[in-house]
Amino acid sequence: MITSLTTLLASLGLTMSQADTPATVVQHERVILAAQPALEDLDAWAAAGVQAIVNSRTPEETAGLGFNMREAVESRGIRYVELPIGGRYGADPDHTVALGELLAELDGEIVMHCRSGTRSAHLYSAHLMSQDPSIDNPFDTIGWPGGRDNGMVRALTPDNDQ
Repeated sequence: MITSLTTLLASLGLTMSQADTPATVVQHERVILAAQPALEDLDAWAAAGVQAIVNSRTPEETAGLGFNMREAVESRGIRYVELPIGGRYGADPDHTVALGELLAELDGEIVMHCRSGTRSAHLYSAHLMSQDPSIDNPFDTIGWPGGRDNGMVRALTPDNDQ
């Protein structure tokens, strides 16, 4: 499916990184946007030197996995960060600030994931717009093939005075 999507996007003049793992949806610069990873995805990312994994699923969703996400990530030597979006957590612009700080601190690749990658794509889009307000469509900038909600991006974008 990812290969077919990559081919379709290429025919439209858009690009998408070839998936390094089944969970990978798209990569923009050093940020990998992914669906819920399996343990095998974590192994592949650890072997590739990924420095951090940002989970945008709610704690309730994460608790429903068949494994402890934090332990699984940290046992592979990868930093684990939770920035939940949705449910009672809403769309918190402080998460965008925290993401910016993490990206400034680390110089290698990071993975951002949720169930499908969509919430993570919105958080990353808000980060890009907070760094460069001239970006008209961050989803096109990152080559995001999934759902797009500009209202969520605005809700995640911090005020300029923060």
